[in-house]
Amino acid sequence: MVDPVEDFMRYQGPCLTSAVSDHLVQNLGLTPAAARKRVSRASGEVKRLAYITFPRKARYVYLEKQFGSPEYWSNLVDALQDTNSAYGYAIAAIRLRGGVIPEYQFPIASGSPLRQAKHLSPETVLQRLIQAGLLERRDVPGLGACISLVQSEHHFDFMAAEMRARLITEEFLLYAVRDWVRKLGFVSYDKVAIRGPDSAPTVGTFAWDLTAPSYLSFMMKPGKDGNMKPGFIACDVYLGGEVDVQGIRPFINKCLTLRRLRNVGPCMQIFVAGKYSEEAFALLKQNGIVPATPGNLFGDEIAEGLAQLSSVLTKAAFTALDPEGLDLLFKRLGKIEGASVQLRGTLFEYLAAEIARKTISHQVKMNRIFKSPEGKKAEADVVALVDDKSVTFIECKGYNPYANVPDKEFTHWVQHNVPVIYAAVKAHPEWKNLKVQFEFWSTASLSDDASAMFDTAKKTIKASRYTIELRLGKQIHQLCKDTGNDGLVTSFRKHFMKYPPV
Repeated sequence: MVDPVEDFMRYQGPCLTSAVSDHLVQNLGLTPAAARKRVSRASGEVKRLAYITFPRKARYVYLEKQFGSPEYWSNLVDALQDTNSAYGYAIAAIRLRGGVIPEYQFPIASGSPLRQAKHLSPETVLQRLIQAGLLERRDVPGLGACISLVQSEHHFDFMAAEMRARLITEEFLLYAVRDWVRKLGFVSYDKVAIRGPDSAPTVGTFAWDLTAPSYLSFMMKPGKDGNMKPGFIACDVYLGGEVDVQGIRPFINKCLTLRRLRNVGPCMQIFVAGKYSEEAFALLKQNGIVPATPGNLFGDEIAEGLAQLSSVLTKAAFTALDPEGLDLLFKRLGKIEGASVQLRGTLFEYLAAEIARKTISHQVKMNRIFKSPEGKKAEADVVALVDDKSVTFIECKGYNPYANVPDKEFTHWVQHNVPVIYAAVKAHPEWKNLKVQFEFWSTASLSDDASAMFDTAKKTIKASRYTIELRLGKQIHQLCKDTGNDGLVTSFRKHFMKYPPV
């Protein structure tokens, strides 16, 4: 005999117990009390979401095989957002971003206030969603510590390069927004704050991707002391796929809640995305929020540059780096203040990966995280593997060629990254007997102290364990020549070397 509860859920999908009870009442003629009891006793494939409750004691139920499916997450978000739940906003924000975000971005994306009476903080929301088995912490190659929807162990690994490319591109978008609000005089020039691993810009009790105080007359209001208080610009960004209604609601809720705070000045609220659904765009407009795109803010050239950057980085993580594309990126995005410096640092890793493919091995991975048996972690920018022979780990520092690498970064590589990764290699069943080499590549110079540290380490380390090498501008230039790719040589000389080359 077919269980009517399971039969309904196979057709309807995951839902609230109240929806199942209503179905039993309307279609099987049960009384409401009998229907509720039938649902409460359902077992077998029927599962209940733990820890998360709904009005009138309703629970979210699903069939075991439905867990983790797009329908599972979409229906759950709808059910939670219908009750204005902070959990629903947090899950929706992560789903919009591909199901995983860096942990430091969770307070921004979730839309929960950092500290506010009668509201759950991001820490509390995260803790309860982890407890409910909906979210989890995980290390994602190239992204580091992240918060993700609960999926299979390696679900996000193949997406890591694309996600990293998106996050890097969003950084450049934020630089462009910063440049835009500065040049128009909307904000105090030196007070623009941008998100980062160690900082979360705030307005009121909320965290944002970008914030700045504004002293324009219509943005100011008198404070309790009679002095005029500035208003603010607050902006979040997303450069993935289309922004839908579910995905934009966390931002809208954040904006509306901020407006209820009496002690915060007027705030111009902006969301920047590549594209919106018609419903999401209209919802932003209805709530007095600016729905912007890179094209309508900065024009076609920068918008195309941002799109090209994401494409180049995604492709270069697995295949060839296009030298002509590098030149075009510097031309298009170099107009943004500070972008050239950031581009140099970002693209150098990808250029190093391309050189490694041509000169060491076609088996190249980027931004791999390694964990020693003692639990210490270190990231290698580029890993080149030659089957049954060797593995090479390359640390990349793409600085201004006229600058010096900060001593603390070189020291961290020598004293932390190298020993941690080596310990992980010796514990690796397939790598433990391979020849191991560590290389430090930089377009800048080392200080005398760092150079002396390298010389001492090179003499001290037993070659039978592993070797270390240092490659600076001239050596990397020669490696470019060794690839036989004239475009690569020209790009490196043009964007990463002193001029004239020395």
